[in-house]
Amino acid sequence: MRDSERNAYLLGFASTEQKVPEREEALPIDPDRERLPLVGLMVDAGCDLSGTLAADRRVRILPLTIQWPGRTVLDKGTSEIRTVSRQLSHERIRTAEVAAPGVDALSYRMHPHLAMNFDGMVLLGTHRALVQPGNAVEQMLRMHHEEIVQMRRARHLIPDYVFQVADTGSLLSGPALLARLLLSSPELIGGNIVALAQRATELAQRTEVWLAPGHPGDVALTLGRLDRPELQPWVDACSPKLTQIIHRYPVLSCKGGQFASESRAAKWKAAAAGVLDAAAQAVIDGELLHPLLQISFDGRIRELREWPEFAALKEVATAHQVKVHVTHMSLGGRVWASAQSLSVALIRKPR
Repeated sequence: MRDSERNAYLLGFASTEQKVPEREEALPIDPDRERLPLVGLMVDAGCDLSGTLAADRRVRILPLTIQWPGRTVLDKGTSEIRTVSRQLSHERIRTAEVAAPGVDALSYRMHPHLAMNFDGMVLLGTHRALVQPGNAVEQMLRMHHEEIVQMRRARHLIPDYVFQVADTGSLLSGPALLARLLLSSPELIGGNIVALAQRATELAQRTEVWLAPGHPGDVALTLGRLDRPELQPWVDACSPKLTQIIHRYPVLSCKGGQFASESRAAKWKAAAAGVLDAAAQAVIDGELLHPLLQISFDGRIRELREWPEFAALKEVATAHQVKVHVTHMSLGGRVWASAQSLSVALIRKPR
């Protein structure tokens, strides 16, 4: 290829490479929406969602604000943000704070096309003790209610737009597991937002998240700043007390919204193995309500797959026809759970 032809090719290729816009874009309207409303799922950026699920047309990610001394980052849940976050040291992460986005920022990115692209939305937010992003979305929609109604009527859509927050009582890999299940649910496919929110609440009551924090002292510091009584079991378990010097790494859990400490280990790898073993035991005992496990890891997933404990879990899961999904931990998740952490989520059958 001649230099002139090569340059022309590169210029043509570059002209087609466009960054994905931050703002919500208007999508073509399906005429069937008058008969079958289109319902979507929203998760906040602290959810350890996979790239495949994040790219689903029925999913939207609600950004979160990550604040360091002298710097603020808007985490939009993109793979670029997660790549950058994995390069940050745990000393840097421990100084960060996670907050819900401002109403003005949401209005710029999500209004008004979000209300055009869907007829209803259910937010699967992170545990309310950590962050409450749903309040900002609800306020944004109230502020623009009249405009939304007029625009929907002009496009021959049902005027009312329904937004509901499902209290997942979960975090990290938990909301990601709920989103994976609900995307294939008949409630979402049929456009029944009320039933979808109810289904999400029912699943949330059975959802368990197990966590091996990489730096327990960071968890105690970060969650202790929030001063929420629900988080106290994790804060106490991660606090550097004299009685915990030998077994300094806890195995933590959040079951149906209740935080607890399960056990302790002398090394982090042993605590992480305990988390994987707990998931494997639930599979062996036939206690999973749905044959899915969601794992999020703040590290190299390739290395995780080489662990004997992970290989044992995969073998057990395959034998019982249970699928195991692995994702990188979100930036917000790193702040709450500390760097180099491992999280596993499952939904247990009622006893």
